[in-house]
Amino acid sequence: MKIIAHRGASGYRPELTLDAYELAVELGADGVECDIRLTADGVPVVIHDASVDRTSDGTGAVAGMTLAQLREFNVGTAGRPQRIPTLRELLEFLRDAQTGDYRPELFVETKRLGSAAERDGRLEAALNRELHAVGMADGAAGSAGASGVPVHLISFDHGSLARFGALNPQIHRIYLRKEYRLWRLLRHLEPSDVAPSQGYSVHRARSAPQDVVGDGARTYVFTANASDDLLWLQRHGVQWAATDYPDRARTVLDGAVRIR
Repeated sequence: MKIIAHRGASGYRPELTLDAYELAVELGADGVECDIRLTADGVPVVIHDASVDRTSDGTGAVAGMTLAQLREFNVGTAGRPQRIPTLRELLEFLRDAQTGDYRPELFVETKRLGSAAERDGRLEAALNRELHAVGMADGAAGSAGASGVPVHLISFDHGSLARFGALNPQIHRIYLRKEYRLWRLLRHLEPSDVAPSQGYSVHRARSAPQDVVGDGARTYVFTANASDDLLWLQRHGVQWAATDYPDRARTVLDGAVRIR
């Protein structure tokens, strides 16, 4: 099972900062996950929330500010201040981290809320443009022995997956399934043909194991920090497990292998 650093090594460093991604690579994570949104001037930046309030010393909506304005805020710590990363910066960092047999994968989540631009295709177009600009748009994610960075698009928004699939079908896509009050009853109504792979929260995967059994090789699960969750996912053949603590996850999985 591949260990994916959720928002970087976010259990140790401020989430979605270059510090968090640098540590994830130092810890040998098999891949990293990020979220992207568009600024007011159309630049894709790495941030989860629609506003900067929770993760910076500033306030305001990401979609309502230019990149220059967002760069004024500290998304790191008081002792180690950092600027919000652009997607380009993260892509270049991860491209440079590809050394020898170590080829960390990238999972990019498009966010559906925040601005009209994030629902009319501009976010997907910006992502595709940035991938092309750094030479990462060739579908390396699904090619055995391919050079370059394996890239996956992940999203809860099936519209975003469809829009991006039309732009660049070479990039592997994963449809993230939501948790909602009646998901057990209504999950058969969820789109099934918008992406070749599926994603679940740990809770949803463990609550409906029949959706994972026999299909683990194309399943991504988030966010697995507890040992029993990681071991359950491994037993069920899950391909990718996102975690805030990639080193701890590796220790758990390696220990399970040794016991066997």
